[in-house]
Amino acid sequence: MYPIAVGLIFIFFSFTVNILGPTVELLPDFVGYALVAYSAWKLRANSYVFSHVLWLSAVMAVYSALAHYFAPTGLLGLAVSALETGGTAWLLILLARGVGEYEETEKCPLRWEQLDRWKLLTVAAYIAVFACSVAVEFIPMVGFFTLLVLIYWAVSCVGYTVCFFRTARRWKHRDDGPGTGKKVISGPLPPHKD
Repeated sequence: MYPIAVGLIFIFFSFTVNILGPTVELLPDFVGYALVAYSAWKLRANSYVFSHVLWLSAVMAVYSALAHYFAPTGLLGLAVSALETGGTAWLLILLARGVGEYEETEKCPLRWEQLDRWKLLTVAAYIAVFACSVAVEFIPMVGFFTLLVLIYWAVSCVGYTVCFFRTARRWKHRDDGPGTGKKVISGPLPPHKD
């Protein structure tokens, strides 16, 4: 599950650098979607939902790469942004649902409730950011409100990513003793005395 958590960093955050000419994106979205697809491919046997995550993230990787390189503007750019917002929101919902299904079937405490709460906050933040990007086109005086929405979006994205890292760590140590957070190492049995 760690590749999913790293992929979320690529999906959520965008850093660009302008080095003597063209602008280079350091964390391209399509790499993040590819990392999520890779991890979902490995986890698909653990939860049926991860099969849906695999296909959605693969489609989003191709879609994001095409949108990145063709960079449409105007109404087409708005439609591309709406599709990417919807795809990302649905991906976050499926990821949380997959963790919840795995937790339920395997009786493995991955703290799905926390991930589900952060999922709701992050999906709402994505929808709010998209709504603000549409509103800016028609109402130029929403700048301060947009700044507040972007701060909310950043906090929710960081919270979801941190929560998913914690879930990945618990999944990695799923055979540990309950609530210990450490691997249980079993050594050789003491010799039997008659």
